Amino acid sequence: MDKVAADLAIRNVIGLYGLAADCGDIDTALACHCKDAVYVVSSPRAGRDGDAEDLHLIGHQAIRDMLSSDMHQSLLPKCAHTVGPLVVKVDGDSAEVLGYSRVYNKIDDKPVLMRLAFNKWDMRFDGSWKIARRESRVLGEENAQEMLKASVGAFV
Repeated sequence: MDKVAADLAIRNVIGLYGLAADCGDIDTALACHCKDAVYVVSSPRAGRDGDAEDLHLIGHQAIRDMLSSDMHQSLLPKCAHTVGPLVVKVDGDSAEVLGYSRVYNKIDDKPVLMRLAFNKWDMRFDGSWKIARRESRVLGEENAQEMLKASVGAFV
């Protein structure tokens, strides 16, 4: 697969994950991830009552449990996960992706931004592109700025 086709496929997988999460299609959301995927989310309660420690998930079952949790399900059907802009660096059967994500929720008929984060995705190709690791850090956090600074230089 050439780099342009890989770039487009990677962007589509990341976008599809958000759409699947928004409509409660957990099987499609999981299909976007490697079976041993690692998922790290800082301040998982951002936009809600208080913050919590980082959420660390490993593997499909942990991701399934998060997506089917009462907290995540309470957002449906009034949420939108959006990503971008993204930069993608493909290196053979792996790739790194940097970009922003937002989670909106419709409250009193108005869209409300619940979460604005910087993300780093590690992608792996094994028949198709899948998310191997995602780290999502809320903007303003010291760790988010450190991750951004450490990652950006590799894309020049």
